[in-house]
Amino acid sequence: MREEKSGGLGRRDFLKGAVTTALAAGFVGLRETDAHASAEVHRPNNGLPDTLQPLPSIKAAPGTEKFWKQVKKAFTLPDNFIHMNTGTTGSQLLFSQINLAVYNNYKSADPRDWQANLNADFPDLFPIENSILGASAIGPRQAAVAAAYGANPDEIVLSYNTTDACNLIFAGTPWQPGDRIITTSMEHNAFIGPIAWARDYHGVEVVVIEIPSNFVSSITVPEVVSWFETELARPLPSGAKQYVVFSEIFYKNGVRMPVKQICTAARNHGAYSIVDSAHAWGMIPVDCHDYGADFIAGAGHKWLCGGPGTGIFYIRNSGSNLPPFAMGNFFLYGDQFTAPSLSYNTRDWKFLPFLPTPPNIAVQLRGENNTPALLAMTDAFSFFDFVGLQNIYYRGVALSNYLKQKIECKWGPEALWVQRNADPAFASFLTSFNPFQGRNDSAQYAAMNSAISTILSNLAAQTPKIYLRSTTWHNSKNDTADNRVGFRISTHAMYNDYSQIDWMFDQLVAQINASGLPQL
Repeated sequence: MREEKSGGLGRRDFLKGAVTTALAAGFVGLRETDAHASAEVHRPNNGLPDTLQPLPSIKAAPGTEKFWKQVKKAFTLPDNFIHMNTGTTGSQLLFSQINLAVYNNYKSADPRDWQANLNADFPDLFPIENSILGASAIGPRQAAVAAAYGANPDEIVLSYNTTDACNLIFAGTPWQPGDRIITTSMEHNAFIGPIAWARDYHGVEVVVIEIPSNFVSSITVPEVVSWFETELARPLPSGAKQYVVFSEIFYKNGVRMPVKQICTAARNHGAYSIVDSAHAWGMIPVDCHDYGADFIAGAGHKWLCGGPGTGIFYIRNSGSNLPPFAMGNFFLYGDQFTAPSLSYNTRDWKFLPFLPTPPNIAVQLRGENNTPALLAMTDAFSFFDFVGLQNIYYRGVALSNYLKQKIECKWGPEALWVQRNADPAFASFLTSFNPFQGRNDSAQYAAMNSAISTILSNLAAQTPKIYLRSTTWHNSKNDTADNRVGFRISTHAMYNDYSQIDWMFDQLVAQINASGLPQL
């Protein structure tokens, strides 16, 4: 398990992280690729990119503003664009974009041996794992992600987004009438749809916990956990299963849930836990084993900046009381000649009768993988690991708190849908607020929503462009439609800074003033 660092990143740790990532983990390394010029025999000769790029070099002292400015240069965001909507999608690192083109070029030039060719041409940058399944670069990538995020290598699947992993979880779970899902009122469609499917097609009971729209600073972790424990304690039919299904960070308002404590409560009641961490990879220094979750689904294209159609999916495969799970993708489930399948009603999955198949193989192999995209995502991950996952988290929370303080000074803390809390367990890089007097009045919702949409369009049309977004939600689970709205601002640790927040905020205030709506 990775040792957490409570302070800044020291020079020794910085260099150690770089070497570990580049060499031991088998990712794009720190050496200049010209050092491999003698191994060009396999390189495609078609004018397309054919040279893997190393990690961007950072020479400034870690933790300084100069350091973060050099980190920002690894991205292609122009000076006339302030991107504060990473909660929707991030900006892919330049070296990861180039490497994606190289991976695709090698694959197209030699579809069978492209990974082995890459290993031969870039032996220090791209190790290949040989196994009964053939040569593959996926295995070393899974192992490196697992080491950074507190998991075993066989528990990590490189998926295509959070929704992909959520669908795999629900499709592979043997739902039965009487089973119960405990979820919240703030979930994304990645959970809402599968939960409704389990209810409609399998008779699963669904219980919705109301998350308060006004998440005030006095809310405590034990209080939040009690919301779940109240439902977990209700009796179940004999033989029924119970699941807690919730997001680590709610995309609507940005509050972070105390995952470890909620998963502990679930486990104490014999329940399983499924966590949507779409906003965690690249933002939070996740420790899967410490969380105690059974499943964690997350995205690679948001805060991790790994490019579209990528994700990281954790499936607990150690410890006791593993949740029943039939892989979800079913690609290796069985065949029409053997009934029931060798993998029926067991977690001891079989690729062949003599070959036990852990999740990193059984779930990873679901048809033709978009391997180039997954490799490019894990290249991006290597840079995040090199910079320091804990350091990125501290920086991002500091930026978010700086923005929240500006909002408080202008309109008061009541403008924030999620107020700053003394407990850092609730902190994230997302800020949601509404500065208008009718924020809690459903009758004023339409006017506020229209004004906010106009403001966002105006900000995106000016120079520099400012990209923010808004979110809407039901104030109560009994509401028939959305009746709350807020600005949602994403402050990414690696390419946003304090000066951007200052500029954005001044422009935002001017637009809010021009809206004519009464303010707090």
